[in-house]
Amino acid sequence: MWLFAAVSQYAQDGNVSISGIVTDKTTGEILIGTNILLFKDSLSAESELFKGTATNRYGFYAITSLGKGKYYLVAKNLGFKTLANEIFITVERGKVDYNIELVPDDVELEEVVITGEKTDEVSISTIKIPAKLVELLPSLSGETNIFKSLQLLPGVQVASELSNGLYIRGGSPDQTLTLVDGMVLYNPSHLGNFTSTFNSNAVQDIKLIKGAFPAEYGGRLSSILDIKLRSGTREKESVDLGVGTINSFVAMEGPLTEKSTYMIAGRAMYYDLILKNFMKDSNIPRYGFYDMNSKFTYTLPDNNIVSISAVYSRDRLYNPDNDENLRYDIAWKNGAFNINWLKIHSTSIFTNTTFNYIDYSFQTNISDTLDNTFESDYYSASRLSDLNIRSVSEIRWNNDNTLKLGTDLTYHMYEVKFSNYYSYALEKSESLKKKNNSIEAALFFQNESNFGNLFLLNIGARYYYFSGSRYSKFEPRVSLAYSPFNWLSIKMAAANAHQFLHLLVRNDKSLPTDLWYSSTKQMKPSSSWQYVFGLESYFYNREYLISAETYYRDMKNLYEFREDAKFDPYESLESQITKGTGESYGFEFFINKRAGNLAGWAGYTISWTERKFEELNNGVPFYPNYDRRHDVSIALTYKLFQNLSVGATWVYSTGRRMTLPSGQYIFRDLPPFNEDRVNLNVKGRNEFLLPDYHKMDLNITYTFKINNCDYNAYLNIYNVYNRYNVFSYYISNTDKNGEDVPVIKQIVLFPFLPSVGIKMCL
Repeated sequence: MWLFAAVSQYAQDGNVSISGIVTDKTTGEILIGTNILLFKDSLSAESELFKGTATNRYGFYAITSLGKGKYYLVAKNLGFKTLANEIFITVERGKVDYNIELVPDDVELEEVVITGEKTDEVSISTIKIPAKLVELLPSLSGETNIFKSLQLLPGVQVASELSNGLYIRGGSPDQTLTLVDGMVLYNPSHLGNFTSTFNSNAVQDIKLIKGAFPAEYGGRLSSILDIKLRSGTREKESVDLGVGTINSFVAMEGPLTEKSTYMIAGRAMYYDLILKNFMKDSNIPRYGFYDMNSKFTYTLPDNNIVSISAVYSRDRLYNPDNDENLRYDIAWKNGAFNINWLKIHSTSIFTNTTFNYIDYSFQTNISDTLDNTFESDYYSASRLSDLNIRSVSEIRWNNDNTLKLGTDLTYHMYEVKFSNYYSYALEKSESLKKKNNSIEAALFFQNESNFGNLFLLNIGARYYYFSGSRYSKFEPRVSLAYSPFNWLSIKMAAANAHQFLHLLVRNDKSLPTDLWYSSTKQMKPSSSWQYVFGLESYFYNREYLISAETYYRDMKNLYEFREDAKFDPYESLESQITKGTGESYGFEFFINKRAGNLAGWAGYTISWTERKFEELNNGVPFYPNYDRRHDVSIALTYKLFQNLSVGATWVYSTGRRMTLPSGQYIFRDLPPFNEDRVNLNVKGRNEFLLPDYHKMDLNITYTFKINNCDYNAYLNIYNVYNRYNVFSYYISNTDKNGEDVPVIKQIVLFPFLPSVGIKMCL
């Protein structure tokens, strides 16, 4: 194919540039991470690479500073046929708009890369996971489980089987920024992280940054989870349907017009209905959810692409009918709507602008009827609503430098309510709501530089203002990678970050008690410095990857409930919390077999997370309940035959921490009351360790075709060897010989649980 450059007068003098968007020729989906290679004069085994780049998260690429002559452009992406075109440039200045369509190609499993391919960007503590490859691993519901896959990576944990969110390198779930097509999700997982709020059938790209993230991200202390939804195929109407014993899903996509596509995906989990109807005597908590994701994409003239995305989910956890001692009803929902406008201004400049609305609510109602002194009733409700507009310009000012400039403006609307009792009147009361509105604004820049493929540097900063506490700050960020050999990289990074939203959780409750609240004049924004150092090496023709990283992070202005908090709805929230500091540090090791019939990885983490509050635990530093010293994870997949594969995961971790009394004592009131009151003696905060946690899950998938329709039959076994992992302990008084004797009882969740189902593409 011959391509002659068209001249644009606003290009740089003496330069010619080539840029465009790379897409799948069949579906029209953009292709992220496509390698664009440019050779001069000839294309042969002896030809040396002249220049190269890779497409960004929007499929955009640009190669600048080209002169007259003949070139060969090569586009390579895993799973697609390599494209090679001959290009003649006959002018001295100008630009070429050159979009590329790649044709899909069958890929043998030997070529599959589990964690993504290496690129030229500085990727400190960053892992990219192709969504399709997560299907190889087991999941409780038989569906691709993104969150479970993330938990198998070093440095990523959950507090328990009934916890929400991810605990990454000692950070609580609120310290992880989760973005779905630019929309912030405050609670991105369903209960127990069975699966994520975003439907895996709708996901195109997953990017996890575990620490020291670049300046384009802000508003959180710990880490970044950046999700990009699929746009939908432009080839033909397609329906994926899955029916299972505890959940089902459907995903539909196709063209609307020649220039527009749609994608709609929904799921429902009805585990609670099965338990209520077929296992009425079971004491397993009742739980169910449903969610929906959608995206509509329009390609407009003059290099404009507009997409509209939406996310909605609703969860509910409640006690079984036969549990008269402890009643609970916990529910939450996510709603988000986003408009995204991508504009290519010139060969080397494009702008991405998003406008979105976020609505999130969480409600906890716990009624304890046990006759003991350790538990109590609790009710809380929080609602967060955001209006956000964000604009980012990316400028490829030469082949070795990419500059990003951006603005971020958010209007927050927060409402909270809490109490040590529940009543319908309390739930409906408007006067007891604590309301807090604020504005968060930020400006940022970052520049990525490549010095002869030897050094990769990302340097940037954010400047932000938060009206709730009239707080402004400058946040520097820097990361550096040094590659003395093509098989070895040495990486280091440092970053300063601030956070304005606080997640308050009761330390004496095992069930979720999330209460979200914004910074105020009394509650300052949290802040942290993060430092990362690591090594990364490939060997055996890049079939194996080994990485090791160590990290340290300090945190200031952390908030928790006071030990004497009464949760009085008539008192301010600020009067019932206290401020402290924290730090986390650790070492992570990761080995990944990236190809072959047997593929997978193993990871090990040793870490410490500490908190210090002058008004908690007598001022002595303590470990939060999600601190786990050792964590091991193994994930393996094996292709037995062309249409039969097996996946297995095994995890081990030190037991999580909780606060339990070491004994009790009786205090007699003074006359005339003379009543005995039983009090529990608690030595220290979170000093009690639950037993070590370990579990194996198994997945068997068989693929076949009937009448040109693809089917996947699956068998998933959760907790293969039926390990009774203790979720929590609680104190209960038992009548023994006419006396109340305190007894420690345990709650065990989710035993051996098989599920079968079938997925089909119509």
